[in-house]
Amino acid sequence: MIMETARIIDEYDKYRNSTLNLQASENVLSPDARKALSSDMASRYSLSIGDYNAYGGTVYFDRILDLLKDNTCRLFDSKYCDPRPLSGHVAAEMSLLSVLGKNKNVMAISEEDGGYPGYSGGHLDRVLGYKFYEAPYSNFELEYDLVEEKIKANNIGTIILGQSMFIKPYDMKRISEICEKHGTKILYDASHVMGLLAGKAFQPDALKYSNIVYGSTHKTFFGPQGGIILTDEEDIYNQIEDNAIFNTMDNINLSRIASLSIAVEEMLKFGKVYAGSVVKNTANLSHSLIENGFGLLPGSENSETHQILIDPEYLKGKGFDYHSFSTQLEKNRIIIDRFGRIGTQEITRWGISDMESLSDIITGICNKLNRAVEINDMIGAKALKFW
Repeated sequence: MIMETARIIDEYDKYRNSTLNLQASENVLSPDARKALSSDMASRYSLSIGDYNAYGGTVYFDRILDLLKDNTCRLFDSKYCDPRPLSGHVAAEMSLLSVLGKNKNVMAISEEDGGYPGYSGGHLDRVLGYKFYEAPYSNFELEYDLVEEKIKANNIGTIILGQSMFIKPYDMKRISEICEKHGTKILYDASHVMGLLAGKAFQPDALKYSNIVYGSTHKTFFGPQGGIILTDEEDIYNQIEDNAIFNTMDNINLSRIASLSIAVEEMLKFGKVYAGSVVKNTANLSHSLIENGFGLLPGSENSETHQILIDPEYLKGKGFDYHSFSTQLEKNRIIIDRFGRIGTQEITRWGISDMESLSDIITGICNKLNRAVEINDMIGAKALKFW
């Protein structure tokens, strides 16, 4: 008997396979990574406390976890890593718990400036009891002199870099010099750019100048939903380990770990070519959209990541807002989010590189033109790469 849910899943898979996904926060899994997610490990437990595992039958899983840790450290040139967080948000919580101490003054880019909303507004700040300060930021750049003034004036103990609207790298050396002068810890939330960091195509000095780099594994990275934490500092790593089991999680979802381990192996083999291709596709698509008269958010035209940011004023002139334009694209089997972001990471993995044609499709839909033939041709050419 086929369950109704199974029927819906089949419909969902057919639907997704017949679309172009340009959401900036998603990626596609390889068949091998999918297989791991649906393995017998999906219903099993592992609970390691020190060298002791409270559950039997885990010998093969323990081998996978050890392999994952070794390969993750090799991929990111990191001394220590923890791949157990169930999400990027949990990785952020574990990282903050590990550095806050008595100084609970935290600075990060505000939601209004494209920062992650979870750090303020009564979310992690309420849960962890820290006071949030907005980082001075304009035109997609930190205002470094003002950042230093604010760190000094408010005794900031931790600064969080990284954003939800993420198109440019930071001057990590300068931030490091500022923070070292004032005793401020640096956390780098790489959730959106983790795969680009792994492929050395963006911000290669992130870990060099940060106390902790962390983020999610399913945006520009090849993995299932989850998180990774990286550090070169043993004392911080020990704090991270102390803040894991029974503090921020219990079971770590064995099948997710297995799937992530495959994704890391894929990144080791293909990450540099993939990440370089993502950045190239972003540059080419941005250029083609501008050439077609499609409006990008002023100052964001030269994105160095997977993200392209749409100008809401341009859409307004075409009769759309972010939500209605996303809806219109989805009617034409193109998926973007409702925040005005276009992402190139998944289509890159599908082997799509004709950004001029994609630009014509997007611009045509915005101008209420029929692009069904071109869309069908591009979807029909999808072929999964980098696995």
